[in-house]
Amino acid sequence: MAKADITEEMIFQCFAAACQSDDMAKTAESFVDVEEYENRVMYPEFARWASSAGYPELATLFRKVAGEEKLHAVWLRALYSDIGVPQRGEDTQRAIDALETIRANCDELIAMNPEGVVEKALEVAIRVEEREYRDIYPRFRDQALAANDADTAEVYQKVIDSEREHALWFEAALVNFRTQQQSQSQVSV
Repeated sequence: MAKADITEEMIFQCFAAACQSDDMAKTAESFVDVEEYENRVMYPEFARWASSAGYPELATLFRKVAGEEKLHAVWLRALYSDIGVPQRGEDTQRAIDALETIRANCDELIAMNPEGVVEKALEVAIRVEEREYRDIYPRFRDQALAANDADTAEVYQKVIDSEREHALWFEAALVNFRTQQQSQSQVSV
């Protein structure tokens, strides 16, 4: 029986991108929506996959990053106290729907190919964090700077720095994971 597979692109569909608006408050609301989604939904699901596949240390890493994503939302909420519960963004809902589709088959796929699922989750986590710190959040910071809003720009810069750190953590975890996989395959040969 062939191993089932979840592709990196399938999992990447679980990524929701915050949307920039001409209205900085709406940009902030989209940012909070996405960061809270990563905190409550995406990274906890990746942690569940890693735990189910027998990789508790990777599950811990995903949960740690989830906690920091929540912190990002808290930092911005301190400046935009009227955000309340942000309206669910269209891209966030699309990501939730994609994750639900994967979740329906993931336990079976983890049982058949646990390493493949975990490796893909790490690859996607790297892509998500890189996209946020290289592209999305620098634009938000620059928008705040253009509006002479140094406090908001400073928060976005802190988030950029944090997202960069997350990418580095996930990259190191992926290298370690692949090294372990190679070592195990050499032992079993």
